[in-house]
Amino acid sequence: MKKEHNDFQILKTVEADSSVSQRKLSSQMDLNVASVNFALKRLIQKGFVMKEGENPRRISYHITPEGLREKTHLAYKFFDRNIHYYKEVRKDIEARIVKATKGKEVSLAIYGACEHSEITYMVVSKMSWNFLGFFLENSKITDEKILNYNVQSLDLFKGDHECLLLLTDKCSADVLNDFDNKNIKTLSLVD
Repeated sequence: MKKEHNDFQILKTVEADSSVSQRKLSSQMDLNVASVNFALKRLIQKGFVMKEGENPRRISYHITPEGLREKTHLAYKFFDRNIHYYKEVRKDIEARIVKATKGKEVSLAIYGACEHSEITYMVVSKMSWNFLGFFLENSKITDEKILNYNVQSLDLFKGDHECLLLLTDKCSADVLNDFDNKNIKTLSLVD
């Protein structure tokens, strides 16, 4: 399994940067250079990577079409091996939402714009409840979108109707206190 993980990391890195050195791969993967060298030679022998050049300072590596297929195969294999963790997390989030709302369907919003936010959104969208969007404090907002949604200012978040704000990122107590007199309840999904 460790060998497969290393192969995947090398293939992914070589695909993104053909001029990557063995030393750089070594530091990125937290492996010694000899182990990276051995893995690269094995990948070259299998036809997954091509080596170009002889001067150690100018060597480049290129992923082959077979290497792309192998990288995809390894990614699916890892995903398949770990899908049960996602299913557990999904069930936990859904159960916590239902418990917090006592089973009553309310509007849902997400505070945060990170991986936890994306996973939470997948749960929310599967529940088919009214989703209001992703929110953050003004100082944390960037121009990036999350799952094709603009991240909105928390100042725009109003409690006109009953809503549950799912916290997927750390939120200051001051911000949470602002919701005390609104129809907004919060549920922290992070520790």
